[in-house]
Amino acid sequence: MITKFWINYNYHWILILVYLNSISSVKDAYDYYRSNPSSIPSFLPVPMNITVHEGETAHLRCRIHNLGPKFVVWRKADDESPLTLGKTTFTPDEDIEVEIEIINPSDEENEESRYDLIIKNVSKDQEGTYACQISATNNYTFNITLNVLDPIKYSPEVELTGTEYVSLMEDIRLVCNATGALKAPDSVDWFFNGEPISEMKPEWFGRILQLNRKPIPGRSLISELVIKRVTMGDRGHYVCRLTKKLAQGFKVHILNDKKNHKEPKRDMETDGESLPTDNDPSDAMASRGKNDARALTLSNSLCFQTALSIVTLFWKICAS
Repeated sequence: MITKFWINYNYHWILILVYLNSISSVKDAYDYYRSNPSSIPSFLPVPMNITVHEGETAHLRCRIHNLGPKFVVWRKADDESPLTLGKTTFTPDEDIEVEIEIINPSDEENEESRYDLIIKNVSKDQEGTYACQISATNNYTFNITLNVLDPIKYSPEVELTGTEYVSLMEDIRLVCNATGALKAPDSVDWFFNGEPISEMKPEWFGRILQLNRKPIPGRSLISELVIKRVTMGDRGHYVCRLTKKLAQGFKVHILNDKKNHKEPKRDMETDGESLPTDNDPSDAMASRGKNDARALTLSNSLCFQTALSIVTLFWKICAS
C-alpha cells in the first residue's frame, strides 16, 4: 500500500514536472527549430535486443542526434509511469539509474546525446520492452527488448594455500579462496585438528587474526588466517570449510630449529688470497721445512761471524 501510494504520489508530481517542462520546452523548441529548421531529432542505431542472465547488469542504450532543448524519458512500454525523466530517476528501485553523456556538443553534424538506462541485479519480472522517448509534438520513440535468462549456475569451490613449514615463534599464514554458486559467501569456518578455531580458547587467545575481503565484482570470499608466535602445539591439520559438504585441508609442520641454530662458518680472506690452513698435512710440512731452513741459515751466519771475530782478535795480539 505504501509503495503504491508513493508511486501514485510521485506520478502526479511527474505529470506536473512534465507539464512545466513542456511549457518551457515548447517555447525553447519553437525558438530552436525556427532557427534550425533542419534539426529534427533522430535515433542513432544501437542493439535493439539485449539478453542478460538474472542477477547481472543490463545496459539499454539510447543514442540521439539533434536532441536540442528537449528531454528524454525512459519507461517500460506497457507502463505509463516513467522510470527516468532527464537525469532524474522516478522509481523506488535503487538498482535503476540513467547515465547521460553529450558527445561533440559544438559539432552540429556529429553531435550525439547518450541516455543509457542501467538496470543492476536484473530479475525475471523486469523482462520486456523498454521505450526511450523524446518529448515532442510528434512521437519519437525507440524500443529496446530486454530478455532475462535463468541465472548461471556455478559450482562452489574452496582453495586453501599457505606456508607448509614454519619455524618456532614465526607466523602461520593460510589463505582460503571460497567461491559461491551465485554470489560471494559471507563467511567460512576454520578448524584445527577437527576443532573450531576460536580466540576465546586459551591456546588461541591473542594469537589469531582473521581477515576477510570480497573482490568486486565477483563471487569469491578471500579469508586469511594468521597465527602468531607459533609453538610445537600448532602443528597439525587446518581446514577451511564453506559448507558442510565442501571444505579443504592443509597440513602445517613446525620446525624446531632454534635450539641448534649456529652461525655459518665464514672463510677468512686477505687481499683476495686465502690464508693456509692446517687441514692439509703436506702444506703444513712444507711451511715447517721452510721455517727450519731459515733458522739453519741464520745459525750458520752467526757462527761464521763469531769465528771471524776471534781470528781477527788473535791476529792483532800476535802482531803486537
